[in-house]
Formats: sequence, structure tokens, C-alpha cells
Amino acid sequence: MFTHSYKKAIGNDLFLIRPKTIYTFLSVQMDLASLMKQLNRQLDSFPGLISKDAVFIDYLTIRENMLVILSLTPDHPKRALDLVVTEVLEELQISDSLADQHFNVLPLNLFLKLQLRLASLCNKKVILVDDWLDHESASAKQDWLLLFRGFVRNTDCSIIFFTSDEQLLSVENPLRLDPGSYLSKKIS
Repeated sequence: MFTHSYKKAIGNDLFLIRPKTIYTFLSVQMDLASLMKQLNRQLDSFPGLISKDAVFIDYLTIRENMLVILSLTPDHPKRALDLVVTEVLEELQISDSLADQHFNVLPLNLFLKLQLRLASLCNKKVILVDDWLDHESASAKQDWLLLFRGFVRNTDCSIIFFTSDEQLLSVENPLRLDPGSYLSKKIS
């Protein structure tokens, strides 16, 4: 299992990912699908994904999609799934009338926060944030970084920003990648 990092003892691992850490990964180094496959090999499960283009079952409501996602989680919560869904909807202040509509009616901010919360409930140890953060304003980017830092502090998750924005790399400790020649840096 894992000790102090999400790295297995197999020599094929490309990443050393520590819990409760936020990393950045430049998108020019590897495409998103390859990165997800590599993380799947290393972690024995796909990472959570937060994306503007997240795929949900379009003919199901927000509430129904949440129930499906949570019911497919290998170690889903022992509590009744309807109660978990109701708590998340209340926590994010999503009304019952909004929860009974399709995902495309959710404001983008709420859509992304819901994905983060669902990834957490699905016991994802690593969450990959697609490059939508690159296109946010400076103040919105700061707000999201504060939200992610708070999330990481309160969970055992690590977050990897998949980005083309080199400004997100301006931090101290590089994410160690073996055996590749990629460059990434820890940001939190």
C-alpha cells in the first residue's frame, strides 16, 4: 500500500506524489489522456478529474448523476446515498429545483465545485485539474487556488494542475518525475 506518498514500490512509477500537496504539470510534457493512464497505472485507479468538459449522463438530473457516481464508487459511504447527496447539495447551496435539472444549467463555478466534492466522496487520492484554470482572471485564479489549498489541507488528497500557464510553476519544490525529463513544480 502507500506509506508517505502515493507511489507504489514498483520501479515503473513516473511520479512521486505526496499526500496533501498541490502540484502543477505542464501540458506540453504529456497530453491529458497519457497523464491519466500513467496515474492509473501508478495508483491502481484513475485520478479524479475536474474539467469544464466533464462527462455526465446528459439525460439524468444533477441528483441522479450524483447517485450514479457515488453508487459506482468501490468504497462508497456506508450511509444511505440519498442522504450523502442531500448533504452535498445543501453544502453547495444547490436548491432541490436546480438539483432536479440537467448539469448544463449549473453555473460553471458550482459545476466545478461539485466535481471536486464528488471526487472527494469517491475517495480519490489524486485529483487532476484540467487546464480551465489557465483561462480564469487573476482574482478568480487566486480564489480557486485558495479553495484548492483549503481542500488539500482538510483531506488526504493531492491535486495536480494540468496547465499550459507557466506562471503556475513559479514555486519552490519540483515534482520529481522519473525517468522522464519533464519539469513540474510543487505549488503548495
